This record gives sequence, C-alpha cells and structure tokens, in this order.
Amino acid sequence: MTTGHLSPPSGPAELGGFDFQRHAWFLQIGAVGYTRNPVVRIAVADNYYGWRLWIFQQRRTLAKAVRDQIAGESGAFVAAIMTGDRSVMTQASIADLRATNLAHLLASGLHMGLLTGLVFAVVRMGLALIPAFALRFATKKIAAVVALVIGAGYLALSGGNVATERAYIMVAVLLDRRALTLRAVAMAATLVLILQPEALVGPGFQMSFAATTALVLVFGGMRYVDMSRLPKWVRIVFSVVLSSVVAGFATAPFAAAHFNQIAHFGLLANVLSVPLMGIVVMPAAVLAVCLAPLWLWGVGLWFVDQGLQWILFVARKVASIEGGVGHVVSPSSLVLPILGISLIWIALWRGRGLLVGGVGVFFAFFLRAQTIRTIVLVADSGASI
Repeated sequence: MTTGHLSPPSGPAELGGFDFQRHAWFLQIGAVGYTRNPVVRIAVADNYYGWRLWIFQQRRTLAKAVRDQIAGESGAFVAAIMTGDRSVMTQASIADLRATNLAHLLASGLHMGLLTGLVFAVVRMGLALIPAFALRFATKKIAAVVALVIGAGYLALSGGNVATERAYIMVAVLLDRRALTLRAVAMAATLVLILQPEALVGPGFQMSFAATTALVLVFGGMRYVDMSRLPKWVRIVFSVVLSSVVAGFATAPFAAAHFNQIAHFGLLANVLSVPLMGIVVMPAAVLAVCLAPLWLWGVGLWFVDQGLQWILFVARKVASIEGGVGHVVSPSSLVLPILGISLIWIALWRGRGLLVGGVGVFFAFFLRAQTIRTIVLVADSGASI
C-alpha cells in the first residue's frame, strides 16, 4: 500500500541498444516508478509469492549481517558474492571490475564451482578417514549429494542468475561421468534455455557458455600434452594464465558487443585476482558459514575481507592504467548469431569441416568492422536530440 508515480518501462535509447522494455516484460514488470511514502505490505498475494518473498528476505538478512560484520566496499562485495545483492556496491567499484574483466567475480558461476568443489573434496576426504564407512558405502556419491544440496542452497540465496544455474547443472559427478565435457555444457545450456528461453540473447548466457565451452575444449586437449617434467608450481601458474587467456578471448567479442568496451589488461587483473578467490576467499566463506552457529563466523569473514580488498585494489590499479579500456560501437544484429554458430561449428566439427566455421568467424568480424556509429540520436518523443 502506497502512492506511486508509475510509467511504462522505457525502450532502448539507441537503435539496437539495450531494451529495458523487453527485459522488464520477461521479468513480469509492467511499470516502473517511485514513491515518496513508506510502502506497507497489506498481505501476501498467494503461496507463489510467499516462498519467493521468504527467500528474498533471507537474502537481504544475510547481506545486511555480512555488511554489519565487514565495513566498507569489501563488505558490499562479500554481500554481492554470497547473496547476489549488489545494491550497496559503488558504481566506481563495479566500473573498475568491468574495466579489468573481473566482473565475472560478481556473477556467482565461478563461486558455485569453487563452493561445490570444495565441499565435495572436504566431505569425500573426511569420509575416507573412516575406513569402516569408506569400504562399505559409495563415498564419492555421498559427497556429490552433499555438494549438490549445498549448491542448491547457494543457488537460491545468490539470486539464481544464468551463470550460477549453468555452474550448478554442470556439477555432474553424481552421474558417474566426467563433469568437464561438451555434453555437460550442452545439457546445462538446454536446461537453462528450457527455464529461461529469453536468456539466449543476454550477455550472461552468451559470455558464461562461451568461456565454459572454450575452457572445456582447451583443457580437454591439454590432457594429451605431457607436462609432468615441469615443476608443480609452474604447472599451476601455467593453468591459471591459460584459463584467463582462454576465457578472456572467448568472452571478448560478446563483452564488446553488449558493453561497448574491451579490457586490454584483463589478463593481468585475472592472474592477480582469480587464484586468490579460489585459495582464500571461497574456503574462508565456507568456514564462516560453518562457524556461524557458534557466532564465530567473523573469523572466516576476516580472511574473506582481506582477499576481496586485494581484488578491489587490483581492479582499481589496473583500471587506472592509461589506455586500459578500449571503446567500440555496437555491431549489427547479424554479427553475434553468425559468430556464435561459427564457433559452435568449430567446437563440434573435426577435419576439413573446421574451415567452414573459420570462414563464418572471418565473415562475422568483417561485418563487425563495417559497423558505423550513428551520428545523431533523436528521442522517440522528439524532446531531445
């Protein structure tokens, strides 16, 4: 109950630009606006909204508890990672993360993989320490079930964006198959599109699956490369650098098309930040959750805070490098479909058929190079030019 000033969702500001009207339609939002009066809930409409409201309330409660424990921008960053609530993060920090290709750290897909992998490893190793249990039961499947349950809870609390859904579906250890395969990627894409067909044209779906597909292909091929003679630390560093390079190149065309910018030093920022997310931040976050019933979760959150302060520092410093971000115009509507189909062709085909995909990629970039920025924009109302 309130007095609201409403208007229909606005369309794109530029031909071919982001269409908030379309986005709002799929979110079932019929109007946007503001109110100067307090909003009072009279009643919950029905059970459909009831459980969704309950989950939303838990997310807000958790986000506030985290921000109360960790002050400043890193506290807002933790809340964004754990609950998907970015409302308190400053636009400067979000801009720095985008300018350094670190915005994927907010998307929760990486965190889902790290969280479920960590839980799976801890549970399986813990059960292996009990010989009487390990010799009688399938500890691998038990650990997978626990990881899936924990992952489902995180999926609900984090807001369930496309990247998180993709990562959750790909936790396929329970099926006795290798998780990192193109079949797993295809299954995840199919299920996401069944639930949200409109996600196909969004940047979250395109960038998440582009990066995942490229990583699966490259690291699948690396299985045939003998690196056993190299020191372990060299292999670890090489894997981190390679994954950052592959993911960066795979997502760059889609990031440029949707956000009109290219992060020139994204590789440097990812190499300095992503390992810390896996080694410090996510394990410490799991520790914090485990200690929460004992009112000791501040111990884990302190380590989370230190890790995220470093990541924000890296993003700020790398973003401040002159020429770190290149701005480009939006391509024509044919570029991304042609590029996407061509890259899928290259991923699936073998032999000389690869040339067809290569021609398609070349043609997509040729069309991209022909794009010319609109010189004059006129508002649909005619009130501004």
